[in-house]
Order: sequence, then structure tokens, then C-alpha cells
Amino acid sequence: MKLIAPVYASLLLGLSAQEPLPTPREDLINALMEARDEKAFSDAYLAGTKGGLSEQTLIEARFLYLVDEADQAALAAYAPVLQKQLPKFSVDDSTIFAVREDFESIVEYTLALDALQKNKDGLFKKHITEAFWLSPAQAGLFEPLITEARLKQAMQKITLDLGEPFENQEKAGTTTTLHKLIEESPALLLHFWTPWVQPSLEGMSAYSSTAKTLTDNRIPAVSVLLNGTSDSRNDADQFLTGTKGSIPGHWIIDREKCSLVSLFRIQNFPVVALVSKDGKVLFNGNPGDPVLWTELKKLNPAIKQPKIELPLPYLEDLEGNPPNDGPSE
Repeated sequence: MKLIAPVYASLLLGLSAQEPLPTPREDLINALMEARDEKAFSDAYLAGTKGGLSEQTLIEARFLYLVDEADQAALAAYAPVLQKQLPKFSVDDSTIFAVREDFESIVEYTLALDALQKNKDGLFKKHITEAFWLSPAQAGLFEPLITEARLKQAMQKITLDLGEPFENQEKAGTTTTLHKLIEESPALLLHFWTPWVQPSLEGMSAYSSTAKTLTDNRIPAVSVLLNGTSDSRNDADQFLTGTKGSIPGHWIIDREKCSLVSLFRIQNFPVVALVSKDGKVLFNGNPGDPVLWTELKKLNPAIKQPKIELPLPYLEDLEGNPPNDGPSE
């Protein structure tokens, strides 16, 4: 089950905490707000329409559903509907907004999303600033979008030199280059990791599936170890030895100066970057993001996003426990 944006969680909790015997109208609203898949929402929306729920309530419910789905394209496309409703907005008809400014804020938010989709940086800044000004309480919804926009702008300015040498983690004392690893492929995937951040290790299972899929489709996968202390390097080497080659791809170590982690502004894990053969950044973000797979399909239409496998058994090795070769519980 996907989770609704935290900024709206309390609103939905309030809706679910109804009286033991809710009215028919409350039943309709609860069904709308609790729907977590397309069919359930469509059925609840139709029932709400036939049951006489206000247009305002139905519009708000669809907005929340799209937020829950993290569907930025659909939210951007929904902006005209919200704009059209704005002159008719009534607090009395609203299910989740206490004041008009909160509704105005989500109108600006969806307009900001539309500008972001169209790479209109100035317009994005105008709308997201207005959204925050109108409703600071919804900052949790806006902050990730601002971070994404800044990252996107920074990545557009990068042309990575694929000829720079990196230490080869698999063969101590040797170096390699991204140019050598990419060979004749149209792009390569950089996977940033460290043994000292749990989300990084927890993401290894998904990365293993991704790396296998890309390798099978002639797109190199390269794990980049964050340059750290000698202890973290020892743990990373121990981890790599423990995998026994089960994770496909190449393994290199980031450089101390002009590091890739700084260049790509790595702040969270798991994270990958798709880089073209001419050094352009095609994607930078979570490996589960549909945008990554859209970009990969542009390079090779045969590529399909793999299913996530169970956690790898050797993730506990760094805690001093022996590998568990049996099936996961």
C-alpha cells in the first residue's frame, strides 16, 4: 500500500475517526479517501457522484489520490481542474481544507509541477513560492519538489569526463575509467553506496535485480563506493567478498577530490545516476522511480523493470554474523 503525503495524513486520520455509525454521506467520503488503487477509487468516485457529494469534495479526493500515487504528471495535468474550481471554492463544501488559502496553495502547487515538467524554471519558482506563502503548513509537500527542481537544474549543467581514472575495488592497486567500462553501450548506470548507511545496504537487493537486467541488455552497471575511512573501506571490501559475485556489474571507489558523490549531490540512499556515453546525466534519483525506466526504455525498448527480490542474506555479515544461505523468513 502506498502512503499518502505526510502533510495530509492527519486529515485522513480525522476522516477515518468517524462515529461508530457514520451517515451515508460519511460512508461515501470515507470510501473515497481510503481508496488505494485505481479500481477502488473509480468505484468510490462513481458512488460519490451518484450519492450527491459536492464537486469540491470529489475534486479534493482525486487530488489526494494523485498525491498518494506520487503521479506528478497527472497532478500537473490536474491543474486546470483545480483552477476552474477556485472561484467556486467554499469552505462549507470542503472536506480537507479549513481556509481558502490552503486550496489556493494546491492550485499553485500543481501549476509548479506543470512548470517543472516543461522545464520552465522561472515559472516553477514563482508558483512554488506562492504555494508556500499561501500555506506554510503544507511545506512538507513542497520541499521535495524544490529539491528535485534544484537537482534537475544542476544535472543539466554536468558533462562528466568518462576518461578520469577511478580505483578498482575488485582489483586492489589498479584503476579503470568509465569510458573503458561503457565500451560501445549508449549509457551506464552509476550506483552509489556505502556499507555504513543502512538504507544503502537495504537497497542492494533491488540494485542486484536492476544490475542484472541492465547487464543482460548491454548497459553497464557500476557501483561507486563513497570514499571514507579505512574502516568503512574494510567493511566495503568484506561486503563485496561476501557477495561472491552474485551482484552483477563493476565496483569502483570514488575519488577524494572532485568526487562523484559531490558532483551528483548524493544525499539519500538508495540512489543511482544514468549517464550517457557523452557524459550527460539522463537521470539521478531513486532506482525505483518510473522516470529511470522511461529513460532506459528510450535506450533499449526491450528493457523491463524487474521485480524486487528478497533481501540478500549477506547483509548481516557486517554485523559479524555468518551468511545465511537458507531462504529468508
